[in-house]
Amino acid sequence: MDYNVSRRPGAEVWKCRKRRGGAPLERIGGKMEDVRVELALNTDFAGEGTQLEQIRGTLEGIARAGFTHIHWCHEWDGEYMYSAYEMRQIREWMDEYGLRSKALHATKGGARDVNVRERHYRKDYTSNWEYNRKAGVELIQNRVDLAAALGAGEIVLHLYVPYLTIRQKPEAKEDFYTCVFRSLDELMPYCLEKKVRICIENLFDMPGEYMLEAWDRLFDRYRREFLGLCYDTGHANMVWREQAPEILERYGDRLYAVHIHDNNGAMDSHWIPGEGSICWEKVMGVIARSAYEGPLLLELSCHDRDAERYLKRAYEAGCRLESMRRG
Repeated sequence: MDYNVSRRPGAEVWKCRKRRGGAPLERIGGKMEDVRVELALNTDFAGEGTQLEQIRGTLEGIARAGFTHIHWCHEWDGEYMYSAYEMRQIREWMDEYGLRSKALHATKGGARDVNVRERHYRKDYTSNWEYNRKAGVELIQNRVDLAAALGAGEIVLHLYVPYLTIRQKPEAKEDFYTCVFRSLDELMPYCLEKKVRICIENLFDMPGEYMLEAWDRLFDRYRREFLGLCYDTGHANMVWREQAPEILERYGDRLYAVHIHDNNGAMDSHWIPGEGSICWEKVMGVIARSAYEGPLLLELSCHDRDAERYLKRAYEAGCRLESMRRG
């Protein structure tokens, strides 16, 4: 079976076929085109710089390594609001390097202790202070606008259930979800108009049962055109271990985004797939049977001084996963 491939206009046509160790090119006649296995990478794999030359250089390096898509992760946390001009600038850089967008990481708002519900912090879409909640909705709308400008069909969003407070005050649970529902109700028409879906990511900051309850409540209330899930393989390995593929299978019809990275089950390391303890054959099998479409998305953290070498290893690992996914 063939890979997902990306073709650029040129002379002869080439085709990627699965082969151990990567995605060699094979001529099938006609004109040449640049054919690559389609893979996405997070833009903050080497950290978040604010210098524009550095950001542009990051996109260039991602493209040079073979990746066809980016997962915009700059300012994934905090209160930063992108201007329309910044959105245009990023899109022009993407076009310059032949990159497309696979999802975008939105932000939950201001920094806070996510396990408790006591004080109030700015732009929190789960807040029970109404103006603050609306400011959080506005922040997410800003990321929906950015996703639409970059051509992404999804934004990834964190939903932190304040489980420590809920354990002490069970009545706090319904107040929390009332605020969440109010915000999502307001976001739904905006997202549907922009054709951008919200995907709720599984997290490691709470016991797994709270994450599953959140998914169940949300998916019972909202249609899949508006709301899906982002499956983070590293977080799942930390929380659910060997049960993670089975849990993903239960929600496969809502899987529209992935964060693919590895770890040893103890820390959120964001290693290259194959460097940790995740059973990738099982994970890729479940993804292949799910609603997920498009390139696999690697969310990595580079600590290698040679970023070019690191990106090459990451791309090769992604090709191997794509081969597993395609069977």
